Amino acid sequence: MSDASVERESRAMNVLEEYLAALEGGVAPNRDELLARNPDVADELRAALDGLDFVHGAGRALDLSRTADRGGDEPQGVLGDYRLLREVGRGGMGVVYEAEQVSLRRRVALKVLPFAAVLDPKQLQRFRNEAQAAAQLHHSHIVPVYSVGCERGVHFYAMQYIEGSSLSRAIRELRGAGCDALPEGPATPTPLSAYTSAHEPRFVRLAADFARQAAEALDHAHECGVIHRDIKPANLLVDTFGTLWLTDFGLARFRDETRLTVSGDLVGTIRYMSPEQALGGATSVDHRTDIYSLGVTLYELLTLEPAFAGDDVPLILRAIAERDPVPPRRLNPAIPADLETVLLKAIAK
Repeated sequence: MSDASVERESRAMNVLEEYLAALEGGVAPNRDELLARNPDVADELRAALDGLDFVHGAGRALDLSRTADRGGDEPQGVLGDYRLLREVGRGGMGVVYEAEQVSLRRRVALKVLPFAAVLDPKQLQRFRNEAQAAAQLHHSHIVPVYSVGCERGVHFYAMQYIEGSSLSRAIRELRGAGCDALPEGPATPTPLSAYTSAHEPRFVRLAADFARQAAEALDHAHECGVIHRDIKPANLLVDTFGTLWLTDFGLARFRDETRLTVSGDLVGTIRYMSPEQALGGATSVDHRTDIYSLGVTLYELLTLEPAFAGDDVPLILRAIAERDPVPPRRLNPAIPADLETVLLKAIAK
């Protein structure tokens, strides 16, 4: 990207941030005047303002609906064929809502690209890449994609709604975090909800079975030439029947496809990165990165401790590349020796 393009993008982002701040302050700026004051980036602004108005309006409507009398009509955002019901999660690659597909009267999970990301070609391409990767995978442990669309400048895709919770929530609950400390809202009971300790042999067997289901999903993705690259507890969902679902292919890469990653990029969530990811491009990344990340996810589920703790990013990256974690049976004696062997094999450098 040229210096001029970077400067235009930066200017547009600044204007949009000011516009959003005004909206959140209860003042709706005059769009025509805004565009007239910024003619050099008017095209970029015009494309993003509709989406920004929608995302802000939907969030405000959903906030109102949570406090509205349930006997009356609840204000809700509508995006194409989808009526937003509530926000269920957010991350760097988008906001996820529980929604109703009006034409089919079914619940879906609707992932919406944040308005600011529309101005970043790489983020927009990654969002499209996520939908494409997930849509071509058909497996009983991978969340299926129903449709992809763009409405009023808002990019989104709809997928199956999973009634349950993530492994990250289960880990926090087992550590003793109260429900008020969890960002996902009220808990949906799953088979994990029956446990208060990771040291119960039945819990260990259940955790191992979840790892098996995730491994089968990843094996299918790898056979189809898709590398997930962001396996972590937050991207593994467990439904009320005890089925595990793999989701969020926002950082996925197709076999032999390198356009979205340049040498030196750190792609993924730091704590669950494989050594080759932590080295930042010095080593090629293939399907084994997902096996490693699944291994450290299982490690954390079984021990309730991250494989590499701390808040200092350079130190964590160095530890991932150079050190071995504490043997999991030392932290949880209920782990069978054979399971520890498999786990350590998965995370071997």
